[in-house]
Amino acid sequence: MQTSVLGARTPSILVDPEIDARLTELAQQDAPLNTAIEHSPDCETGCITPVQALKMAFEAGEGEARAGRFLLDIKGGGQSISGSLEQLFFVSSRRDYARFGTLTIAIEPDALYNLLRRATVCKPRDFTPGRIDVKGCRQDTNFDLNMFTMIQRLGGRRIAVDGEVRLQWIDARTGLPKPAANKRGEHEAGYYQVWVRVDNADQVIFVHDE
Repeated sequence: MQTSVLGARTPSILVDPEIDARLTELAQQDAPLNTAIEHSPDCETGCITPVQALKMAFEAGEGEARAGRFLLDIKGGGQSISGSLEQLFFVSSRRDYARFGTLTIAIEPDALYNLLRRATVCKPRDFTPGRIDVKGCRQDTNFDLNMFTMIQRLGGRRIAVDGEVRLQWIDARTGLPKPAANKRGEHEAGYYQVWVRVDNADQVIFVHDE
């Protein structure tokens, strides 16, 4: 039996007109990504926007996954501290990771370390009238692996991620739409996030990286 995305065992976005309307609105916010897909060589074989990824995950249902190359601009991030989600780091397509329509990339620590080694660090450039400077960028392998370094180096970057999108249940009383206590017939309040898991840094491409 299929019910709404508020906490169903086999959720489907197709049975909730309100959710479908929200997705249509959110899809408009992905317009820059759609433009990038048309022109980026990294998306020649096809890329999937966050809203498209969300549709794929909910249509597949809990416990199932769908493969693809997922394109997003990193606007938020965090780190698991409860242990129930392992020792993972997260970057997301929206600043509020609990907001409906967010695509979350869950990254294993070793994969994140290797990814951050690839991320260039650029020195700020002082502007002097009449002088032409070239911005200097370098790779920095001497850093602490933590959420702050991750956001500093990855925040605002556009990435393409090869992997599988799936639903991940989060036990919490926050989230949008408002969580409902009907997960698997139990009385748990929570919501579904949409995840692509990364266990190898080679899954991630910096799009338009300079």
